[in-house]
Amino acid sequence: MKAIIVTDFAYKGPKRKGRGTGHKGLRSTLKYLQFRDNRDQHLRQDDDAERWVDHGMGQHYRAIFEQCDRLQSKHVLAWTWVISPAPDLMALVPEDERRDLVLDLTERIVEDYYTARGFDVPEYSYVLHDRLTEPDDGSEPLQQLHTHVVLPGTAPLPGVDRAPVYNNKERGHDALFRDIASRHFGAALDRIVGPEWQRLREEAPEIETPTPTGNTLDDWFSR
Repeated sequence: MKAIIVTDFAYKGPKRKGRGTGHKGLRSTLKYLQFRDNRDQHLRQDDDAERWVDHGMGQHYRAIFEQCDRLQSKHVLAWTWVISPAPDLMALVPEDERRDLVLDLTERIVEDYYTARGFDVPEYSYVLHDRLTEPDDGSEPLQQLHTHVVLPGTAPLPGVDRAPVYNNKERGHDALFRDIASRHFGAALDRIVGPEWQRLREEAPEIETPTPTGNTLDDWFSR
């Protein structure tokens, strides 16, 4: 069945291994997230911009960068997540409720994922982006609200100061991430829309969503 919400996690390592990596790559990514919603639209750059929702990492890319540097692990400078509810399902949600829904989903997913992994909830910040889909079949573009979440390479453990966080597909961490996200979004759709939303997934074929692999967020924005 086609996914109801797309989730992805990537990371920036502390060592520079080419364009988009290391501390310089992280700083560029954070700046990119703060001042761009897509490949073509640039927002005005000024020190008063507060696009980030701050849960301990900061409200500006410079502050977030400093926190990532301070809370890094040996191998991970920062985790960068994408949380993107399916546009066709979001279109069923009243327009004036969509932004709050995506913000609430993001926070529930972060908190439940770390709790399920046995961690206390770490510091994190996220930014909401609003773009249009780019359909290949000639259909009308849909609004694609999504968040980019930035988290440190370590997280607090009960009774322990901090410990490194690693997300490994082989250990089922990506499946856990998707399951938590799907559960929360499904519950929200049940509450807001009603169970009829599920009809959009009854006959839908399974589509594998590609994972961004490049060193910049152009991979995500060009989907």
